[in-house]
Amino acid sequence: MNNTIKLVGKKHVRPNDIVLLKADANYTEVMLRGGEQVIVSKTLKEMEKVFDKFSSFFRVHKSFMVNLDHVEGVQRNGVKTKVRLADNFDADISRRKKDAFLSVMRQRRAVI
Repeated sequence: MNNTIKLVGKKHVRPNDIVLLKADANYTEVMLRGGEQVIVSKTLKEMEKVFDKFSSFFRVHKSFMVNLDHVEGVQRNGVKTKVRLADNFDADISRRKKDAFLSVMRQRRAVI
């Protein structure tokens, strides 16, 4: 299981199966492809350290980290900006992170 991440107990997942990580106080909700959700007893900040080694993960907000491989689009609604992800998940993009996120997405689209 070299290319997997241990989430909880014996639950191992491939990073590409993770769509979104969402902060929930001292826990992190991990949203997987297919709609499955796993709650991990670590903060999003702690989880971010685990996912730093994967270039496909980007912290878009204090409460959200997304897998760039699952981004389906960006939605602007007045001053709020959201990222639409696979399996009907979405995440807010903070004003501070918006330009960096859009820049990374433009670079990724150019590579694809």
